[in-house]
Amino acid sequence: LYVYSSYNNYSLKMKQPLFVISILTTVTISFGVYLKTKYDWKYIDFLWESEKQREDAINSGNYNPNSCVLYDVDKARDGRIFVTSVREQGVPASLMTVSSETGPGGPLLDPYPSWSWYNKNDCNGIISIKCNHIFVLDCGKVGEDAVCPPQLLIFDLENNMLVKRIRIPPHIANNKNGTGLLVTPLAYVRDCKHINDATVFMADIEGYGLAIYNDNFGFCRIESNYMKPTDANFTIENQSFYLEDGILGLTIIYKQLYYAPLAGKEIYKMDLCNLHQECLELSQNEVDKLTQLAGTLSSQTGPIASEQCAIFFSNIPETSILCQDTGKEFHSTNTEVIAQNSDLLQFASGMKVANDGKSLIILTNRIQRVITNTLNLNETNFRILAMNIEAIRDETNCFASCSEDHSKPEHHMPWHNRPWHGKPWYDRFWYNFTKR
Repeated sequence: LYVYSSYNNYSLKMKQPLFVISILTTVTISFGVYLKTKYDWKYIDFLWESEKQREDAINSGNYNPNSCVLYDVDKARDGRIFVTSVREQGVPASLMTVSSETGPGGPLLDPYPSWSWYNKNDCNGIISIKCNHIFVLDCGKVGEDAVCPPQLLIFDLENNMLVKRIRIPPHIANNKNGTGLLVTPLAYVRDCKHINDATVFMADIEGYGLAIYNDNFGFCRIESNYMKPTDANFTIENQSFYLEDGILGLTIIYKQLYYAPLAGKEIYKMDLCNLHQECLELSQNEVDKLTQLAGTLSSQTGPIASEQCAIFFSNIPETSILCQDTGKEFHSTNTEVIAQNSDLLQFASGMKVANDGKSLIILTNRIQRVITNTLNLNETNFRILAMNIEAIRDETNCFASCSEDHSKPEHHMPWHNRPWHGKPWYDRFWYNFTKR
């Protein structure tokens, strides 16, 4: 899962990770693809161990429905839906699964892995699920307070056991001025049999950089002028706010890492072969030179996702979801709107392609209401939506060039027969780079 962010009154800097009822609604839209509401909430409540625990949390200020906002979403192999929230006063847990039980506000959320993990010093938040493992990014803050070092936590979803804890050094989590907030972990795993070979990319939304971790070489950090905010004035449904946030959306398409600043109208890309061990030595000017403009949008976008050659992104003020074939020029003539709904799509803060590749999952949270303090708990405020990938493939041209990339013989080989098998992750990237 990805985002976790906390809003400091009206300074509006993202300070922390942005992140039952069967199908409630099916909305047919004019673009030929169905947008399905899987879950929705007026306000967030939890699957408490007892009524006394809930009452104590309310009385102590540890639980306040007005403070609980959902930001990110992901789906595990077994069907569990994970969501994230901001860990601050009034929010008792920040990483949860959607339970089958329902309260007055909506589906009750079950803290993951259990209530015992949550106390005032826990600040888990953002997640990425790969190979039946969940990668949890703990930014180290509860509200404005730094309560622990930033860290990556990796859980095995088969048994919900912690398999690895990785402390993130301060010079990686922050820029040279000591400013930073890591969000949006993107776990990249080429072979699920070697989960320890995973590479994790982490966006620094406040320090305007990108942290990278791999077990073979450890940590490195890069920064670029293109990761900085350029358009911080937002308007959603006639409500305006200012949000000066940098790089947020991350996705990998073949040999390239795509990223997008939240407060900006551009999507950029970098060759993965430039992000191996040499990134330890890359200056900001060198990173700028290695960065390519993938496309300029008509307005700001939030999280981005991908499947094969297709990239998915939002248009925040137009409350829409779009797709584009990255094998073609990134242009309005090649960009297609696949969903537009001014009610359901008020700020898509989390977006993933499910690990089975069958659905695009979107979490919306009406962030303009949160920021302007106009959230009404009698209205539906949070939604998890889904779109069928095959329907998008059939109804749009966003996958048109994908077959060209997957016609190569190595894409049809068993993993152990592929040319890069057994090589370090950066050699695999280099193989792909030189062969395409």
